[in-house]
Amino acid sequence: MINMILLDLDPNVVKPGWTPALITLGLAVAIVLLYLSMRNQVRRINVPYADEQAAPDAEAEPEATADSAPVTEAPADAEVAATTKNPAT
Repeated sequence: MINMILLDLDPNVVKPGWTPALITLGLAVAIVLLYLSMRNQVRRINVPYADEQAAPDAEAEPEATADSAPVTEAPADAEVAATTKNPAT
């Protein structure tokens, strides 16, 4: 009921003005400036390609040879059994 009263306005009282037009124009200018700034920032990002990333990794870690023994760890079950004790004993 209140909405009906608020929406029932006299057309002679409510007129389009310069304030909403200036606010809309200001928002449009702000959006354009933000877009231009974002575009410049995105252009500065250097994303290495897949083949560029693979080269430094290959130099940093030499590949395993047949002479080197693989490192093995204890099975997870043995570790759990060693740390878990039966409360009944």
